Amino acid sequence: MCGGYALAEPTEVLEDVFNVDLVGENLPGPSWNIRPTNQVPIVVDTVDAAGDQRRRLESARWSLIPSWVKGEPPKFSTFNARSEDAALKASWRDAVKSKRCVVPASGYYEWVIEDGVKVPHYIHADETLAFAGLYSWWRAAETDPWMLTATILTMSTVPELADIHDRNPVPLPKDSWATWLDPKEVGTQQLVDLAVAQARPVAAGLSEYRVNPLKGNSPELISPA
Repeated sequence: MCGGYALAEPTEVLEDVFNVDLVGENLPGPSWNIRPTNQVPIVVDTVDAAGDQRRRLESARWSLIPSWVKGEPPKFSTFNARSEDAALKASWRDAVKSKRCVVPASGYYEWVIEDGVKVPHYIHADETLAFAGLYSWWRAAETDPWMLTATILTMSTVPELADIHDRNPVPLPKDSWATWLDPKEVGTQQLVDLAVAQARPVAAGLSEYRVNPLKGNSPELISPA
């Protein structure tokens, strides 16, 4: 699973990395201690009234709330979605069809029990990661404003990270972004499974090391302990 991650790249860099056409409002700045329900940048492809496809960088709540939920957000965890049956689960299946996103990250954290103590490890690459995600527009009531929400897909771990956790996010290679984001491509479980297969070599190449307990929010959080 992925319960915390870092994104050191500012908006201008993300615009370039993901070839963004439109930038939304209130995008959060770099953070090294992102937790569920925080606002995070996501990348989505949408089709405008003229039928043109545009790539957007938007701010979303990290914990997806299905559009059919009314009142309070669900009590169960929605910041991660299991890839194995995402197209079948009520919480994710509508988003799998046409509301797929990527979640930029510099790296993510997992906690490993060492000598009876949970110790954070930082898993990362030398370039910006693009986690496969899903998004949804939600509002508690018809009179409330719409809120953009998102989740990160996870998969069974690659052998190289098995000592850290039995699951990891789905880091998409660049040549798969367009297909994953394409809103005209009707998403199925087969598409999710393909994304996982494409992500495995990327995940296998990630590096990891131990870091100090996550306190505050600064670049020092991703420094080796």
